[in-house]
Parts: sequence; C-alpha cells; structure tokens
Amino acid sequence: MQSAADQIYRRMSDGPPNKVWTARDFVDIGARSAIDVALHRLNGNNRIRRIDQGLYDIPHANQLTKKPSPPDHKSVIDAVARRDGSKVLVDGITAANNLGLTNAVPAKVTVWTDARLKPIKLGHLTINFRTVAPSRLVWAGRPAAQVVQALIWLRDVLPSDQDQSKRRLVKILNDPDYGRRIRDDLATNLGDLPTWLVPTVKDLLRTTSDIPDHDPGSRGNPIP
Repeated sequence: MQSAADQIYRRMSDGPPNKVWTARDFVDIGARSAIDVALHRLNGNNRIRRIDQGLYDIPHANQLTKKPSPPDHKSVIDAVARRDGSKVLVDGITAANNLGLTNAVPAKVTVWTDARLKPIKLGHLTINFRTVAPSRLVWAGRPAAQVVQALIWLRDVLPSDQDQSKRRLVKILNDPDYGRRIRDDLATNLGDLPTWLVPTVKDLLRTTSDIPDHDPGSRGNPIP
C-alpha cells in the first residue's frame, strides 16, 4: 500500500500542471493530521513547494531561466478559497486581463473576500486581500464572476474600444466549454448587476448563440 505522501504526490503529479493544492484536496487519503505530516515531508524533501500556509504545488522550471516559475496566481486564489472556505472575487483589471480584454498586467492583484487574509507574494506579483461587505461578493464563485468584474472595470473604456471588447466578450460567451454556463448565469441574475450594466449585458446576450427567448425582468427572469 502506498504511503499518504506517495498518494498525495501522485495525485499532484497527475493533476493540472499549474494547480495549487490544499490539505482539503486529500481528505479521502487519510486523517487531517496524517495529510499535514505528509505534506510537510514532501516539502522538506523538495518534492513539492510550499507557497503559503496550507498551499502547495509542484514547481516547474522556466524554460529560459531554468529557475522555478512563480505559481499561477489564479490557482493560488482558487486554493485560498478552498483552504479557508471563503468567498473570493478578483478585482476588475485582473478579471479583464484574465479574459484577454486588456493587455495591462497589474503589479498586484486585489481580491475581495469575506475573510481577513495576509498578502501573498508570488515572485514580482503580490496578491492583496481586501475584506468587503457581503453585498459586494454577490458574484463570488459564479460562472460569470470575472465577466461582470471586467465589464464594471471597462465602463470608461467601452465607448472608445467598444467593438473590440464586444467581439472578445461574444467569443467568451460562445465558448463551447464554458460559454453556456456564463450566459445562463448572466441571464438569470440580471437583478444582481449594477443598473447601468444591464443594457450592455442584454445586448451581449442577444448577439450570442443558443440563447433562449426571455422576458424583461430582474433576477430569476429570462432575457428579452
């Protein structure tokens, strides 16, 4: 029978290359105390990397520098949410960058959350966590979360760059893997959007494929 450490390492090795893991991802392998000991040993043997308290990955070398690349910040944020059972929502410029709506690369990422968390430094990038009211985390964990955050950030940009941004957004909403989930999330939760953003979202949904006819209304009602 494989040890807990070997089982953990195998799962991490077989998983997505940029995934960041927490002890909660291995609860089926053994008791929490045994998982913690196994992770500590794997890190001590340099088989895995400890990114922050309770966050681990398998580092990969940069092809140019041959040095370990920093962890993927998106995977780190997702892992923090799993580790702490907290809600997280990235800021607008980060969401827009993740979706290819801007080439601006922020020097820091701000994450809205319902927990009090210390910053995490990943190479030259810092993830800052900002505790906000529950009303600002309505979209946290939803399929359309990043689209909504990006649109809010793009509010002042859209008039001058509307066509290019709209083409990119339509492509996202029509993506065969995740587009339908985003569209459904937007269509059934219009009432959770800022009032000024509702017409923009309705217009986007009308230009995407496979959208059911909806009636005007707020949250829970279909799109016209």
